[in-house]
Amino acid sequence: MSAETATLIPDVKDTGEKTESTDNKDEDYVDMTFTKEVRLATKDVHKLTDVLVNAKFAIALSDDEVWYDGLLVFYELYKFFETNLPERLIPKELHRASAFERDFAYFYGTDWKNSYEPRPAVKEYLAHLEQVAAKSEVLLFAFAFQMYMALMSGGQLLQKKRMIARKLWIFPTDSAEQEQQQKQAEEDAAEATAKAAATAADDGIADSDLRARPMPVQVTISQVGCEATYFPIRIATLKVKLRRIFNEVYGKLNEEERAEYIEESRNVFRMNIQLLRTVKGVNRANLKKLAIAVVFLTGIYVAIKLAVK
Repeated sequence: MSAETATLIPDVKDTGEKTESTDNKDEDYVDMTFTKEVRLATKDVHKLTDVLVNAKFAIALSDDEVWYDGLLVFYELYKFFETNLPERLIPKELHRASAFERDFAYFYGTDWKNSYEPRPAVKEYLAHLEQVAAKSEVLLFAFAFQMYMALMSGGQLLQKKRMIARKLWIFPTDSAEQEQQQKQAEEDAAEATAKAAATAADDGIADSDLRARPMPVQVTISQVGCEATYFPIRIATLKVKLRRIFNEVYGKLNEEERAEYIEESRNVFRMNIQLLRTVKGVNRANLKKLAIAVVFLTGIYVAIKLAVK
């Protein structure tokens, strides 16, 4: 990585050939050429992460211990990005560290920092980020871009599944009013998604274009203890803003520099897998839910057998 790249920053006045104009009439439009290039190059390791998440957390998500420990393993990363990257790369409205801390104060208590220490896997991750940051803020942005996009995509989906799981749990904790609010939020989000899809179709955008891909339903209610995944601003707008920054940065890299950027983007998923494996309570939560489900179904079966006698 050259010294020139190490100081590379996005310059709105000097856009590359493939970057979009901010004067575009469609405020949600963003050129996806570079995004697709990086996505294709990271597809294999990205898929491994998805498989691990689905395998380990599909049932355990509604368990508070699992959820908050999962947040803990990624908290230090977002704090590092927000401390070491300027707002021109990670806008203030994306910052999450404070929201994570409020969630921890809710679940672990206001003095949670007194007994908190990052686990070894997190320390190793941070050591790598330190090395990357010392080399180039652009390469550090490669990590940040993937992580904030993940929080605005998979993070929304996981939180949504968590909310659904807790609603379906035989000991519900949500009030009727909260459920009605969430139902209305879901309807509003569905309507917005339908309008966005219709606009994309009218513009002749192919289904394969990432811009036309359906957005996960945004978590639109900031429940206490669930702030880490809550964005008061429309997520589609935040994604467009971050992708435009990415286009500015990636568009100025030469072939060798892009290869370095892609390699660090792949490292995001490789290292995230190591963090996910340290999340505590997953097996316990899965066994607990499975055992209760078995008891519940057995009870139904016995009741039916007695009823037909």
